[in-house]
Amino acid sequence: MSNAKLAALAAALILGVSSTASAQSLLAVKSPPGMTRASLVAWCKDHPNARADCREVRGDTREIRADRKEVRSDRREVRQDIKAGDKKEAKADKRELKSDRKDLRQDRRDRRGDVRDIRKDARKS
Repeated sequence: MSNAKLAALAAALILGVSSTASAQSLLAVKSPPGMTRASLVAWCKDHPNARADCREVRGDTREIRADRKEVRSDRREVRQDIKAGDKKEAKADKRELKSDRKDLRQDRRDRRGDVRDIRKDARKS
């Protein structure tokens, strides 16, 4: 353990002994205020309570990347159909592009919500 963690643990134990704190509050390690993205990642790695939330964020990130690839390929298909003069195909591909863009927006929204939840959990504990 690093010196900072040992000092935080010692301070928590002294505070817990001196007051009537519960055992759960002794085990909870508070994240630093004003967490940056890098410190949030480090906090996720070190705290078992946050691992599930961080796993959700990573899954959402993967979904976002996959949706971006789909949107790019849909745009390519639309351009190719327009060049070829296939109006019906272009129209169908535009509809598909629209639905994929909607999925992408939803995944981004989900990811932002999960990150927000992690930060709230970090402030609480």
